[in-house]
Amino acid sequence: MSVGLYLLDIIDAFASIRRRPLRSLLSSLGIGIGITALIAMLSISEGAKQKTLAKITSLGTDTLRVEESTTAARSEKATVANLSSGLTMTDVEQLRLWLGDNGSVGAYERRENRVVSTEILSSNATVVGASWQWFAAEKLTLNWGRVFDPIDEKSAMNYCVVGDSIARELHIARGSILKVDGIALTVIGALSPRGSLLTEGTGLSALNFDRAVILPITALVDNTSVYGARRLDGMVVLLNSKLEQHILQTAEQLQHMLLRTHRGVQDFRMVVPFTLLSEARESQQIFSLVMGAIAGLSLLVGGIGVMNVMLANISEQTREIGLRMALGASRGRIVWLYLWNSMLLTLSGGVWGTLGGVVLAYAIQFYAGWDIAFSVFAIVMAPMSALVTGLIFGLHPAMRAADLDPAVALRES
Repeated sequence: MSVGLYLLDIIDAFASIRRRPLRSLLSSLGIGIGITALIAMLSISEGAKQKTLAKITSLGTDTLRVEESTTAARSEKATVANLSSGLTMTDVEQLRLWLGDNGSVGAYERRENRVVSTEILSSNATVVGASWQWFAAEKLTLNWGRVFDPIDEKSAMNYCVVGDSIARELHIARGSILKVDGIALTVIGALSPRGSLLTEGTGLSALNFDRAVILPITALVDNTSVYGARRLDGMVVLLNSKLEQHILQTAEQLQHMLLRTHRGVQDFRMVVPFTLLSEARESQQIFSLVMGAIAGLSLLVGGIGVMNVMLANISEQTREIGLRMALGASRGRIVWLYLWNSMLLTLSGGVWGTLGGVVLAYAIQFYAGWDIAFSVFAIVMAPMSALVTGLIFGLHPAMRAADLDPAVALRES
């Protein structure tokens, strides 16, 4: 059949839909609702996926993160009772020897809600005492200046690097003097905007790098040492390998090493972002499957409605079908005529359903506070799925119309 005949059949199918506006509207309604649900659910799924990936990216898939898991008082008496010294610089030194050239370890302590001030302005910040390797482990970049080096750390220099928000808020320049807990620190650098370390659901402590003041760990006062080893809040291990298997093996070995050093006491928690990524992928697949199944049921119901409407149309157009066949219309052309009819119905529902899905997704974001995101795949797939639904559920009515006997059809009143 030529392209011109296909075009004539499409125009004829469109005219048939216009002759029955209410019936056509109701039949496309089910498809539109199904597409609306599909778009909204896929946008919620994509939003959750991007949020999870952002969290894992902020942690770094090639890192291992270890933090203390207790809030017990930092005292030698408490640690002796627990048979463990907690996380200390001794752990860091042993780990560095064990890793060798395969990675680096950054150690840190932190003090929350400390007042930091210049001669004129003051603000609250998180004070972080860190080893010089910590900057590389966290993959931090500088807006200006430099970070402290091994000599600064060994000499316990009163230097500091400030987060972007603190630098802007206090109008800090290179060489500015910043007071933290009454101690004067010389600012030698400012971090580029980084935002927060996303730790929701990981058990790790959150850290807003933009509101941090970082100084050498040896210059941080008010520290409790255990048997002469400096006590830590945590450490970040940056591995040179990007291979999942190697990262997971290293994490398992590190877990055993720390347990042995801590005399079997699980007084630390270790987070492996690569494991979080694998779990997120599995959860995302299940979530998407459930969402797709729910939307698929809506399309199934809509498709049944379209089939019923098409069967009703054919029963009303029996003589017209007989006349077409008597004038030479082939069986294939009758099939395509009614397939175009059903696909136009479902496609119209798919178009307004896509728009409705976008509106519904934004409404969910506004009222429920959920993250949403739209993918090209979802926007393209939704109308296409409506078109396929029309093709599938319109095939039986079209075949039924083509199977009519012209002589019998013409005698229908």
